Parts: sequence; structure tokens; C-alpha cells
Amino acid sequence: MKGKKIVLLILALLLPACIFLMLKRFGKNQFDVTPLFTEEIPELPSDCSERKVSIPYHIPDSVLNRLPFNSDSLLCIHFDEGSAEANDQLQRVVEQFATDPLQVTSSNSLTNSDWRQCIFFLKEPFNVVVVDRKGRIRGQYEAEDRDEIDRLITEVTILLKKY
Repeated sequence: MKGKKIVLLILALLLPACIFLMLKRFGKNQFDVTPLFTEEIPELPSDCSERKVSIPYHIPDSVLNRLPFNSDSLLCIHFDEGSAEANDQLQRVVEQFATDPLQVTSSNSLTNSDWRQCIFFLKEPFNVVVVDRKGRIRGQYEAEDRDEIDRLITEVTILLKKY
């Protein structure tokens, strides 16, 4: 009886170790941040009703060409500048990705006033959007909220595959 218990104990310890080794050898952890507005059309404000939106949504080329992209970068656009807390939080993003292909910019210098709602579909309280080089919206965030900026940092890290 004692020998049977020892065999069962060894098997009980060996099975998880074998599963771990198999997953370590053959498994691959890969995270993904899916683009927004790929399956349903966002609700547009009444002053944007003349725009035709197709699914999956891509930012129009006329807008994309005006955005300050580098070769293969992400763009983080902040609308409604002015809050000290928002500026501090966005400075964290700039410092975190100082050597990476992420451009952080304000909307004042490059966007029309209706782009916030009609192009990037930002609704209150969101005032930051991340766009990839292909013109897909990858995330919408609230600049004054530390948790939201932490989520932005995590999602950009995943998009840059630096995890």
C-alpha cells in the first residue's frame, strides 16, 4: 500500500511539471489590442451625419496624410489641452516611450475642430486617441485619469510588442 502511495505522489508531482515544460516549449504568449470600430458603426453626432462610415473603420486618407507619422509609428493625439494633471499624465507617456516610434501631439496644431467627434469618434470624457499607421483607431482614453493613462501605456507596449 505504501509503494502505491509513493507512485501516486510521484505522478501527481510529475504531471504538472510535464505540462509546464510542454507549454514552455511549444506555447507562445501573444497579446493583441484590437482596433476599435471594426464590427459596428459608431453613433455619430448630428453635425457629422453627412459622413459615410464603412466597417471596418479607417481614418480617411485626407486626414491621415495631415497627421505627423514617422515610418512605422503610432500617434497619440490629445484634445482639450490645458489641464495640469493631463499634461503630467501625458508626460509619463512621453518619458515611457522616448526611444520608441510613438508620437505624442496635441490637436491644436493639426486637426480641425470637428475631427474629435466626426473622425476620431471621441465622446466625453475621452480626450486622447491612439491611431496606428494604417489609420485604425487603437484606443480612446481620458488624459486626467491615471488608470486610463496606465491602460494607454500597457496597450501601446502591446502594440509595439515590447512585453
